[in-house]
Amino acid sequence: MGLREKPEVGDAGANARPASGCRAIWALLWKLALLLLLVYGALQLFVRTGFFRARVEAELSRLTGMEMRAGRIRATESLNLRIRDVISVSKDAGLEARTVRIRWRLFRPQGVSMLESVRVDGLAVTFAPDEEGVVQPAFLGRVSRMVLDSAGASLPDAAGAMAPPDADSPAAGGDFPEKMGGPVEIRWASARWQDAAGNLLASVSNLELIWVAMALPNGGRVSHLDCRAAEVKVVNGPRITGLHVELLDAGGRRFLMDLDASDWGAARKPRAAAADYRELLDAMDRGGEDASR
Repeated sequence: MGLREKPEVGDAGANARPASGCRAIWALLWKLALLLLLVYGALQLFVRTGFFRARVEAELSRLTGMEMRAGRIRATESLNLRIRDVISVSKDAGLEARTVRIRWRLFRPQGVSMLESVRVDGLAVTFAPDEEGVVQPAFLGRVSRMVLDSAGASLPDAAGAMAPPDADSPAAGGDFPEKMGGPVEIRWASARWQDAAGNLLASVSNLELIWVAMALPNGGRVSHLDCRAAEVKVVNGPRITGLHVELLDAGGRRFLMDLDASDWGAARKPRAAAADYRELLDAMDRGGEDASR
C-alpha cells in the first residue's frame, strides 16, 4: 500500500481565517445596519410625540416673538421636518401657513437655533399694532415696511401709531434669519396691514420672498432681501402690479439693488437704483479732484 500524504494543517488554518474574518465583518455590518434602521424608525416616531411638538412650537415662538401652534408634524427621508397648518395665537394680528419645511441641526453650538433654514408655502399674515403700538407679528414687520417704503407705497398716516418694535422687547421677536443664520423662503403669500381699529390700510397678493442673513467676522451682519409681488394696494393710495424689490442691508445701512414693476399705477415711479450709484461715484470723483488741487 502506498503511503497517503497528510494534509498540511497550517495551510488549511490559513485558508479558514480569511473566511471567518469576512463572516465576522459581514455580521458586524448587518448588525450596524439593523441598529441604524431601528434608530431611524425611533426618530420618525419621536417626531410625532407631544414632547417634540412642544419643542418645535417653543422654538418657533422664540424666533417669531409670538405664541405659535403647529398642526401635523412629519419627518422627511432626511429627517428634516414638514409641518402643516402653522398658526399664531394673538388677538392683535394673525399668521397662518399651510406648509412649513424646516431643515434643522442635529448638533448645534450653545445659543444657536436648531433651525437651519425655513421654507413657507401658503402664508397669510395680518399686521396690526398691539396695545403698545408695536406691529405684530414684529419679526416680519420691519421687512414689510422696507418693501412698501422702497416701492413708494408707504402706509397712510393712520399707521403712524405703529411704532417700530424695541429690539430689547420680548415681543419684538427679532429678525428670523439673523437668529437662524440660514435663509427664509416664503412663497404664495398674502399680507394685510390694519390699524388699531381693524381698518384695512394696505394689502399684498401672491408674494414671494427670499431673505438671507450672514454674520461677518467683525461681528456685523449683512442681510439680503429679494421680494416679488403680483399686486400691492394701498387704501386711497397707489396700486402697483408686478413689483420686484431687491435690498441689501449692511451695518444698518440699506442699499436698493433693484426696483421695478410692470405697472406703477397712480404711484410715481421711483428713480432707478443705478442713479444712486452714479451719484455716489460722481461724488467720489469730485472729492478726488478737490483733494488733488
